[in-house]
Amino acid sequence: MNSIKTYITFIFLTVVFTSCQKVIEFNGKITEPIVTVNSLLSPDSIVSTQISLSRFFLSNDTVYSMIDNAQTNLFVNGTLKETLSYKSNGVYVGTYKPVAGDSLSFQIKIPGKNDVTCATSLKSTPVISSIDTNTIATQKKTPITITKIIDPTHIRLDTIGYGFEHKMSCVLHFTDDGAERNYYRLVVTTKTTMGTKKSYSYSVNFDDVVSGNTNNNIGPPTSLVSNKYNIFDNELFKGKQYGLKFSILYNNNVFLPGNTKNPNTQEITINLQRISHSYYHYLQTRAGIKTNTFFAEPVQVYTNIDGGIGIMGSYTNSVMKFTL
Repeated sequence: MNSIKTYITFIFLTVVFTSCQKVIEFNGKITEPIVTVNSLLSPDSIVSTQISLSRFFLSNDTVYSMIDNAQTNLFVNGTLKETLSYKSNGVYVGTYKPVAGDSLSFQIKIPGKNDVTCATSLKSTPVISSIDTNTIATQKKTPITITKIIDPTHIRLDTIGYGFEHKMSCVLHFTDDGAERNYYRLVVTTKTTMGTKKSYSYSVNFDDVVSGNTNNNIGPPTSLVSNKYNIFDNELFKGKQYGLKFSILYNNNVFLPGNTKNPNTQEITINLQRISHSYYHYLQTRAGIKTNTFFAEPVQVYTNIDGGIGIMGSYTNSVMKFTL
């Protein structure tokens, strides 16, 4: 009798919820595709850009349309330098490698479209004077395993060692030139080499006061404010030397006897970038996009493309490397 009641209840709820469903048709205006330009320039590489068309947000298309017939002119400090050559996948490449102090701009002409222009300037390289580090063991360990084939239908995981977690606290000392409002980005890479295999981690705990990263312990976990791209400005230290604080977690791998054929090495690269204001605001708005919640507020991503959308930004690097 109970099973019959349960079945009837299930049918009733199914009918009720099904009857509540309603398809709402989109009655707004379908916007035409917009020219999209993405270019990030640095002294490390020659000038390039990718040009495509935007995609309507309700479109079923899974790929973007790349533009292969654009005339892309590069101007350096107001003077025409060259016309970029088309390669593939919407990418146009020049021969000029920019230097600090350059003012760079694109003038893009596409048949049937309005002209598109954009500009950025390449700032001077940040000056790093030193770095202080302090490392402690966190008492956390993770087994290192390999897959061993027993027979065609059976495998097992063998533990060959353990990774003992360490926390390296860092203070990076650098000097801001103080000439203007400067913008920076911290990029930390940990490269682990084991034999011929390499793996990379970009994890860093950026908890300096300039990062804006806070956890106020009031309210739900959404109270966590995350500086996803580790960007900051010089408002608190304009024209001064500053000690930037952050920490890195890494594993010190110890192998069991008989499993040391491929000892591992770890190299940490600390890259302090001075970035253009356009790149800063682009990353700032990108970080504001929340894709894991239905009730998130829409965020308008920053663009500095006149006649289109996208980003033309730039950065210079100051790099330190050391092996653990």
